[in-house]
Amino acid sequence: MKKVQIMGILNLTPDSFYDGDIDRLRNYELVKKSFDHISDSDIIDVGGESSRPASKPISFEQEIDRIATIDDIVKKNCNSKIFSIDTYKPKVAEYAIENGYKMVNDIFAGRYKKGMFELVSNYNIPIVLMHMRGTPVDMQKYIKYDSLIDNILSFFDERVAEAKKFGILDKNIILDPGIGFAKGALDNYLIIKNIHRIKKLGYKVLIGLSRKSFLSIENTISANNRLLESVVMNSISYLNGADILRVHDVLETRRGINVLRNYIKS
Repeated sequence: MKKVQIMGILNLTPDSFYDGDIDRLRNYELVKKSFDHISDSDIIDVGGESSRPASKPISFEQEIDRIATIDDIVKKNCNSKIFSIDTYKPKVAEYAIENGYKMVNDIFAGRYKKGMFELVSNYNIPIVLMHMRGTPVDMQKYIKYDSLIDNILSFFDERVAEAKKFGILDKNIILDPGIGFAKGALDNYLIIKNIHRIKKLGYKVLIGLSRKSFLSIENTISANNRLLESVVMNSISYLNGADILRVHDVLETRRGINVLRNYIKS
């Protein structure tokens, strides 16, 4: 089977749903420890603003201040590692790119403000376009669909067409169906079942399900205890065609994928 890329999550936020930590923002050694935990990933996705349900936006200046705390780590490792900036703000993305980042992960798929597509095109780097209705503040109001998968496919058709107007190449377009973003719990399983339909659009597909609440529909398992569920569903996502897996637990995800790959080879 094809190789899958593992994207490790590095949140520099006090309020992310799983690993938000105000102390980490103030302690460089804790930040470095978090980086070391995911350093074996193919891509490192750095975020300065939480996008969990009901999270409040912050200014681009504050977001830049947060990601700037690891500028030295990025500069030291950017020649051997791909760093992705998890932002929807063009000014934050521009700062990151100028400091060694080579990828943009945009939960608004270029819709938040003009400038993101032009920026990405000028630098000729990949961009992740994510499906979401509403915003993180109110997205859970918009979880009812006539046909979820058709809605996602139509959304991607429109956003890809817009991206191409700015000269973004096919090879630099990555599609993320937005697990947990304006989706009901069972919707997320439906998306994973239908990765093959998204793949038919002709672009790489990223799945970000790590430790999310749909893995415990009865809400009996906390985010801290959803590692097993995350590894299982990431392995299934890989089996169904995902090209990139965005995860908190890099080593464990690789082990799960390796077991599955060996099983398929046998």
